[in-house]
Amino acid sequence: MEELYFKIPLYKKITISDEDVEGAKVITDIFDYNGLIDGYNPEINENTSYQVNFFSDFRNSYSIDMYCGIHKCRLKCVRTGFIITYFFLLEEIEDEKNEKVFYTLQKIGQFPTIADLEIGRYKRFSKVISKENLREFNKSIGLAANGVGVGSFVYLRRIFENLLELHHQNAKKIDNWDDNSYKNGRITDKIELLKSELPEAVVKYKNVYSIISKGIHELDEQECLKYFPIVKDAIVAILEQDYLKRKNKDKQEELEKSIQKATGELK
Repeated sequence: MEELYFKIPLYKKITISDEDVEGAKVITDIFDYNGLIDGYNPEINENTSYQVNFFSDFRNSYSIDMYCGIHKCRLKCVRTGFIITYFFLLEEIEDEKNEKVFYTLQKIGQFPTIADLEIGRYKRFSKVISKENLREFNKSIGLAANGVGVGSFVYLRRIFENLLELHHQNAKKIDNWDDNSYKNGRITDKIELLKSELPEAVVKYKNVYSIISKGIHELDEQECLKYFPIVKDAIVAILEQDYLKRKNKDKQEELEKSIQKATGELK
């Protein structure tokens, strides 16, 4: 639910087979749900709970095709009353031989957009990333939110590579660092070599990021939209770790200054 409302971009098609019982249950659960979910609220700059209200004429239907069409949904913050509005399209699609039925679910409208919801929460990273990279990061989020896969992924890939290089420079100071192995390695090799510098989850699932090594001509819109959240979350994880390190360092320096001042007064 949270991924559907707060992460999946516009126009990305989620395909479900008519024979997939679990998939069918997902569809009915979405359109029949009338409870609470957690999500980011830009008004208070933190996560909160939203009441889900689906405007559907076919609640608790026994057939998926009864849900086909456009549906409006509203999320309302239980704390502030902040509202997010969505429009979903469920379509029935037959294969070329008219032998098998599929359903595709798309988010075709959202206000405020994913970009509007997310960009505000990343302002604090301006202390650990260049203004240009932060601007490109926000631009990539905006493009992906509007279903632009390849264009958004180009920005995202460059930022990911820049962050790796930033941590590469730090790693070079480590004793017995093998820089040739790093420079000649694949993206997965580089992530492994930087495991002391990067978040554990990024290193653990490093094979996922092999898509970054693909050329632009090898990528398509849907593939980029599929992997966009994964690479974006990796970037956020790295920035979050760097931000906390910087914050702790600033606190340590502030503490040392206070101690020095107090020591001087005591003398």
